[in-house]
Amino acid sequence: MIVCVCRGVSDREIRQAVDDGASCLRQLEARCIGDRCGMCVNSLRELIVDQTARGGRAGCSECCGRLAASA
Repeated sequence: MIVCVCRGVSDREIRQAVDDGASCLRQLEARCIGDRCGMCVNSLRELIVDQTARGGRAGCSECCGRLAASA
């Protein structure tokens, strides 16, 4: 499913970016994911939290910590 419409990035690509070390929105933006209109930010946060939890890692406390704490 396409999550970042502006860049045409799918949830699989986002999950792979997280598996490759991205753990916050800024790190995804550095990979040109979610860096344009911002409509996908909530979905990106959810994917980061879900994927880092699957990998046994913590998400970024600066960008995603509040969501991680409530998950």
